[in-house]
Amino acid sequence: MIPPIGLAAARLARLEGRSVVIAAEALTPIWFLPAYAALGLALLARQRALTVVAAVLIALHLSWVLPELRPARALPPGTDGAPHIRIFSANLLYTNTNMAGIASEIRAARPDIVLLQELSPVNFEALRRTGVLDEFPFSMAETRVRPTGTGVFSRLPLTDASMWELGSMLNAKVTVEVGGRPLRIYNVHTNAPFGSPGAPLWEKQLSAIRQAAATDAEGVPLVVAGDFNATHGHRPFRSLLESGLRDAHVERGRGWATTWPNNLGLLPAFARIDHVLVSRRVAVVDITEGTGSGSDHRPLIADLAVVG
Repeated sequence: MIPPIGLAAARLARLEGRSVVIAAEALTPIWFLPAYAALGLALLARQRALTVVAAVLIALHLSWVLPELRPARALPPGTDGAPHIRIFSANLLYTNTNMAGIASEIRAARPDIVLLQELSPVNFEALRRTGVLDEFPFSMAETRVRPTGTGVFSRLPLTDASMWELGSMLNAKVTVEVGGRPLRIYNVHTNAPFGSPGAPLWEKQLSAIRQAAATDAEGVPLVVAGDFNATHGHRPFRSLLESGLRDAHVERGRGWATTWPNNLGLLPAFARIDHVLVSRRVAVVDITEGTGSGSDHRPLIADLAVVG
Protein backbone atom coordinates (compact mmCIF):
# COMPACT_ATOMS: atom_id res chain seq x y z
CA MET A 1 0.00 0.00 0.00
CA ILE A 2 2.98 2.34 0.43
CA PRO A 3 3.40 3.19 -3.31
CA PRO A 4 -0.24 4.26 -3.92
CA ILE A 5 -0.41 6.08 -0.58
CA GLY A 6 2.82 7.93 -1.38
CA LEU A 7 1.70 8.98 -4.86
CA ALA A 8 -1.75 10.04 -3.65
CA ALA A 9 -0.20 12.16 -0.89
CA ALA A 10 2.29 13.77 -3.29
CA ARG A 11 -0.44 14.54 -5.79
CA LEU A 12 -2.85 15.98 -3.24
CA ALA A 13 -0.05 18.08 -1.74
CA ARG A 14 1.01 19.18 -5.26
CA LEU A 15 4.54 17.88 -4.69
CA GLU A 16 4.78 17.00 -8.36
CA GLY A 17 8.06 18.66 -9.25
CA ARG A 18 10.28 15.73 -8.30
CA SER A 19 11.38 13.29 -10.96
CA VAL A 20 10.44 10.24 -8.88
CA VAL A 21 6.87 11.55 -8.50
CA ILE A 22 6.65 12.42 -12.19
CA ALA A 23 7.74 8.89 -13.10
CA ALA A 24 5.11 7.39 -10.79
CA GLU A 25 2.42 9.71 -12.18
CA ALA A 26 3.07 8.36 -15.66
CA LEU A 27 1.94 4.98 -14.31
CA THR A 28 -1.20 6.31 -12.58
CA PRO A 29 -3.52 3.77 -14.28
CA ILE A 30 -1.60 0.81 -12.80
CA TRP A 31 0.13 2.37 -9.79
CA PHE A 32 -3.01 2.16 -7.63
CA LEU A 33 -3.96 -1.41 -8.47
CA PRO A 34 -2.61 -2.74 -5.13
CA ALA A 35 -5.34 -0.73 -3.40
CA TYR A 36 -8.01 -2.87 -5.08
CA ALA A 37 -6.37 -6.07 -3.84
CA ALA A 38 -5.95 -4.54 -0.39
CA LEU A 39 -9.64 -3.65 -0.26
CA GLY A 40 -10.63 -7.22 -1.00
CA LEU A 41 -8.29 -8.60 1.66
CA ALA A 42 -9.40 -5.98 4.19
CA LEU A 43 -13.05 -6.86 3.69
CA LEU A 44 -12.32 -10.56 4.11
CA ALA A 45 -10.30 -9.94 7.26
CA ARG A 46 -12.71 -7.27 8.53
CA GLN A 47 -9.89 -4.75 8.90
CA ARG A 48 -11.82 -1.50 9.17
CA ALA A 49 -8.87 0.93 8.95
CA LEU A 50 -7.37 -0.80 5.94
CA THR A 51 -10.79 -0.90 4.29
CA VAL A 52 -11.21 2.85 4.68
CA VAL A 53 -7.69 3.65 3.40
CA ALA A 54 -8.05 1.36 0.39
CA ALA A 55 -11.49 2.73 -0.42
CA VAL A 56 -10.23 6.32 -0.33
CA LEU A 57 -7.31 5.43 -2.60
CA ILE A 58 -9.65 3.70 -5.05
CA ALA A 59 -11.98 6.71 -5.09
CA LEU A 60 -9.04 9.01 -5.83
CA HIS A 61 -7.76 6.65 -8.50
CA LEU A 62 -11.09 6.50 -10.27
CA SER A 63 -11.47 10.28 -10.18
CA TRP A 64 -8.05 10.61 -11.82
CA VAL A 65 -8.32 7.94 -14.52
CA LEU A 66 -12.00 7.86 -15.50
CA PRO A 67 -11.78 11.10 -17.56
CA GLU A 68 -9.49 9.17 -19.93
CA LEU A 69 -11.85 6.22 -20.12
CA ARG A 70 -15.04 7.87 -21.29
CA PRO A 71 -16.73 6.41 -24.40
CA ALA A 72 -16.00 7.88 -27.80
CA ARG A 73 -17.54 11.29 -28.30
CA ALA A 74 -20.15 11.58 -31.07
CA LEU A 75 -18.80 13.34 -34.14
CA PRO A 76 -20.25 16.81 -34.67
CA PRO A 77 -22.87 17.31 -37.39
CA GLY A 78 -21.37 17.92 -40.79
CA THR A 79 -18.16 15.97 -40.14
CA ASP A 80 -18.67 13.70 -43.15
CA GLY A 81 -18.89 16.65 -45.51
CA ALA A 82 -16.10 18.66 -43.85
CA PRO A 83 -12.57 18.70 -45.33
CA HIS A 84 -10.40 15.91 -43.91
CA ILE A 85 -6.68 15.60 -43.27
CA ARG A 86 -4.50 12.70 -42.12
CA ILE A 87 -1.48 13.38 -39.90
CA PHE A 88 1.38 10.97 -39.19
CA SER A 89 3.43 11.91 -36.12
CA ALA A 90 6.54 9.97 -35.06
CA ASN A 91 9.49 10.28 -32.73
CA LEU A 92 12.14 8.56 -34.86
CA LEU A 93 14.81 8.16 -32.12
CA TYR A 94 17.80 10.22 -33.21
CA THR A 95 20.19 7.23 -33.29
CA ASN A 96 17.81 5.04 -35.30
CA THR A 97 19.06 4.13 -38.79
CA ASN A 98 16.31 1.57 -39.51
CA MET A 99 14.13 3.86 -41.58
CA ALA A 100 12.77 1.23 -43.97
CA GLY A 101 10.07 0.28 -41.47
CA ILE A 102 9.01 3.88 -40.81
CA ALA A 103 9.02 4.58 -44.54
CA SER A 104 6.73 1.60 -45.13
CA GLU A 105 4.36 2.82 -42.42
CA ILE A 106 4.23 6.30 -43.94
CA ARG A 107 3.50 4.87 -47.40
CA ALA A 108 0.80 2.58 -46.01
CA ALA A 109 -0.86 5.38 -44.03
CA ARG A 110 -0.76 7.86 -46.96
CA PRO A 111 -0.84 10.91 -44.68
CA ASP A 112 -1.20 14.47 -45.88
CA ILE A 113 1.32 15.69 -43.33
CA VAL A 114 4.20 13.94 -41.57
CA LEU A 115 5.50 15.35 -38.28
CA LEU A 116 8.87 14.00 -37.15
CA GLN A 117 10.60 14.47 -33.82
CA GLU A 118 14.25 13.64 -32.99
CA LEU A 119 15.17 14.25 -36.63
CA SER A 120 18.95 13.79 -36.82
CA PRO A 121 21.39 13.82 -39.74
CA VAL A 122 21.64 10.03 -39.40
CA ASN A 123 17.96 9.10 -39.53
CA PHE A 124 17.05 11.89 -41.95
CA GLU A 125 19.56 10.67 -44.53
CA ALA A 126 18.40 7.07 -44.07
CA LEU A 127 14.77 8.13 -44.47
CA ARG A 128 15.57 10.28 -47.50
CA ARG A 129 17.22 7.31 -49.23
CA THR A 130 13.97 5.32 -49.01
CA GLY A 131 12.34 7.86 -51.33
CA VAL A 132 9.26 8.26 -49.14
CA LEU A 133 9.90 11.95 -48.55
CA ASP A 134 9.71 12.59 -52.29
CA GLU A 135 5.95 12.22 -51.95
CA PHE A 136 5.83 15.42 -49.87
CA PRO A 137 6.80 18.45 -51.98
CA PHE A 138 6.52 20.95 -49.13
CA SER A 139 8.73 20.70 -46.07
CA MET A 140 10.48 22.47 -43.24
CA ALA A 141 13.13 20.60 -41.31
CA GLU A 142 16.24 21.06 -39.22
CA THR A 143 18.34 18.09 -38.19
CA ARG A 144 20.49 17.98 -35.08
CA VAL A 145 22.92 15.41 -33.77
CA ARG A 146 21.08 15.41 -30.46
CA PRO A 147 17.42 14.39 -29.97
CA THR A 148 16.26 17.94 -30.63
CA GLY A 149 15.72 18.14 -34.41
CA THR A 150 12.31 18.45 -36.05
CA GLY A 151 10.67 18.18 -39.45
CA VAL A 152 7.34 18.77 -41.19
CA PHE A 153 6.70 17.14 -44.59
CA SER A 154 3.48 17.95 -46.41
CA ARG A 155 1.49 17.30 -49.56
CA LEU A 156 -0.14 20.69 -48.94
CA PRO A 157 1.60 24.08 -49.23
CA LEU A 158 2.96 25.40 -45.94
CA THR A 159 2.41 29.00 -44.89
CA ASP A 160 3.34 30.89 -41.71
CA ALA A 161 6.02 28.24 -41.19
CA SER A 162 8.51 28.85 -38.42
CA MET A 163 10.84 27.05 -36.06
CA TRP A 164 10.24 27.49 -32.35
CA GLU A 165 12.99 26.96 -29.81
CA LEU A 166 11.75 25.64 -26.47
CA GLY A 167 14.73 25.27 -24.21
CA SER A 168 17.01 22.88 -26.06
CA MET A 169 14.16 21.47 -28.14
CA LEU A 170 13.33 22.66 -31.65
CA ASN A 171 9.62 22.71 -32.41
CA ALA A 172 7.78 23.74 -35.58
CA LYS A 173 4.64 25.70 -36.45
CA VAL A 174 2.97 25.64 -39.86
CA THR A 175 -0.36 26.52 -41.42
CA VAL A 176 -1.99 24.57 -44.26
CA GLU A 177 -5.26 24.96 -46.11
CA VAL A 178 -7.62 22.01 -45.85
CA GLY A 179 -10.52 22.33 -48.27
CA GLY A 180 -9.99 26.08 -48.34
CA ARG A 181 -9.91 26.36 -44.55
CA PRO A 182 -6.73 27.27 -42.64
CA LEU A 183 -5.41 24.76 -40.11
CA ARG A 184 -2.56 25.60 -37.72
CA ILE A 185 -0.31 22.67 -36.78
CA TYR A 186 2.36 22.44 -34.08
CA ASN A 187 5.01 19.72 -34.17
CA VAL A 188 6.18 19.60 -30.54
CA HIS A 189 8.77 17.79 -28.47
CA THR A 190 9.58 18.54 -24.85
CA ASN A 191 12.52 17.46 -22.74
CA ALA A 192 12.04 14.42 -20.53
CA PRO A 193 11.49 15.56 -16.92
CA PHE A 194 14.55 13.74 -15.59
CA GLY A 195 18.20 14.55 -15.03
CA SER A 196 19.33 18.11 -15.70
CA PRO A 197 17.63 20.52 -16.32
CA GLY A 198 14.79 18.04 -15.80
CA ALA A 199 11.34 18.83 -14.45
CA PRO A 200 11.56 22.66 -14.28
CA LEU A 201 12.37 22.98 -18.00
CA TRP A 202 9.78 20.34 -18.94
CA GLU A 203 7.07 22.20 -17.03
CA LYS A 204 8.15 25.51 -18.57
CA GLN A 205 7.95 24.02 -22.07
CA LEU A 206 4.45 22.63 -21.53
CA SER A 207 3.38 26.01 -20.14
CA ALA A 208 4.77 27.77 -23.24
CA ILE A 209 2.88 25.36 -25.50
CA ARG A 210 -0.29 26.04 -23.54
CA GLN A 211 0.07 29.81 -23.88
CA ALA A 212 0.75 29.62 -27.62
CA ALA A 213 -2.12 27.18 -28.18
CA ALA A 214 -4.57 29.31 -26.24
CA THR A 215 -3.71 32.28 -28.48
CA ASP A 216 -3.69 30.46 -31.84
CA ALA A 217 -6.86 28.45 -31.16
CA GLU A 218 -8.81 31.71 -30.98
CA GLY A 219 -7.95 32.46 -34.59
CA VAL A 220 -7.88 29.19 -36.53
CA PRO A 221 -8.49 25.48 -35.99
CA LEU A 222 -5.44 24.03 -34.27
CA VAL A 223 -3.63 20.70 -33.99
CA VAL A 224 -0.81 20.20 -31.47
CA ALA A 225 0.95 16.87 -31.96
CA GLY A 226 4.19 15.15 -31.05
CA ASP A 227 6.15 13.79 -28.11
CA PHE A 228 5.06 15.64 -24.96
CA ASN A 229 6.96 13.35 -22.55
CA ALA A 230 3.81 13.63 -20.43
CA THR A 231 0.61 11.74 -19.68
CA HIS A 232 -2.76 12.65 -18.19
CA GLY A 233 -1.21 11.81 -14.84
CA HIS A 234 0.93 14.94 -15.02
CA ARG A 235 -0.45 18.27 -13.85
CA PRO A 236 1.35 20.40 -16.52
CA PHE A 237 -0.20 18.25 -19.25
CA ARG A 238 -3.68 18.50 -17.72
CA SER A 239 -3.16 22.26 -17.55
CA LEU A 240 -2.38 22.23 -21.28
CA LEU A 241 -5.70 20.51 -21.95
CA GLU A 242 -7.46 23.18 -19.94
CA SER A 243 -6.43 25.71 -22.62
CA GLY A 244 -9.26 24.30 -24.74
CA LEU A 245 -7.46 21.42 -26.45
CA ARG A 246 -8.90 17.90 -26.58
CA ASP A 247 -7.00 14.61 -26.62
CA ALA A 248 -7.68 12.72 -29.87
CA HIS A 249 -7.40 9.32 -28.15
CA VAL A 250 -9.92 10.29 -25.49
CA GLU A 251 -12.24 11.71 -28.15
CA ARG A 252 -12.35 8.30 -29.82
CA GLY A 253 -12.69 6.34 -26.57
CA ARG A 254 -9.08 5.07 -26.62
CA GLY A 255 -7.67 6.94 -23.65
CA TRP A 256 -5.58 4.03 -22.41
CA ALA A 257 -3.75 3.42 -25.68
CA THR A 258 0.05 3.37 -25.19
CA THR A 259 3.03 4.56 -27.25
CA TRP A 260 6.11 4.20 -25.04
CA PRO A 261 8.47 2.43 -24.41
CA ASN A 262 8.55 0.60 -27.71
CA ASN A 263 10.63 -2.29 -29.05
CA LEU A 264 11.55 -3.75 -25.66
CA GLY A 265 10.76 -7.34 -26.50
CA LEU A 266 8.30 -8.91 -24.09
CA LEU A 267 7.74 -5.66 -22.17
CA PRO A 268 4.77 -3.88 -23.76
CA ALA A 269 4.42 -0.13 -24.00
CA PHE A 270 2.77 1.08 -20.80
CA ALA A 271 2.42 4.86 -21.18
CA ARG A 272 1.12 7.32 -23.74
CA ILE A 273 3.46 10.27 -23.90
CA ASP A 274 2.80 10.95 -27.60
CA HIS A 275 -0.40 12.83 -28.32
CA VAL A 276 -2.53 14.54 -30.94
CA LEU A 277 -4.45 17.43 -29.39
CA VAL A 278 -7.07 19.43 -31.26
CA SER A 279 -9.05 22.61 -30.74
CA ARG A 280 -12.83 22.73 -30.74
CA ARG A 281 -13.06 23.36 -34.51
CA VAL A 282 -11.32 20.09 -35.35
CA ALA A 283 -13.14 16.76 -35.14
CA VAL A 284 -11.25 13.53 -34.48
CA VAL A 285 -12.52 10.91 -36.92
CA ASP A 286 -9.98 8.22 -35.99
CA ILE A 287 -6.58 7.72 -34.37
CA THR A 288 -4.34 4.65 -34.30
CA GLU A 289 -0.79 3.74 -33.32
CA GLY A 290 1.84 2.43 -35.71
CA THR A 291 4.76 0.05 -35.14
CA GLY A 292 7.70 2.45 -34.94
CA SER A 293 10.47 0.14 -36.15
CA GLY A 294 13.76 0.93 -34.44
CA SER A 295 12.30 3.69 -32.29
CA ASP A 296 11.36 3.74 -28.62
CA HIS A 297 8.04 5.38 -29.59
CA ARG A 298 5.07 4.17 -31.60
CA PRO A 299 3.89 6.69 -34.21
CA LEU A 300 0.38 8.11 -34.33
CA ILE A 301 -1.91 8.30 -37.36
CA ALA A 302 -4.80 10.71 -36.89
CA ASP A 303 -7.72 11.34 -39.25
CA LEU A 304 -9.15 14.79 -38.60
CA ALA A 305 -11.88 16.99 -40.02
CA VAL A 306 -11.92 20.79 -39.99
CA VAL A 307 -15.48 21.55 -38.97
CA GLY A 308 -15.28 25.27 -38.26
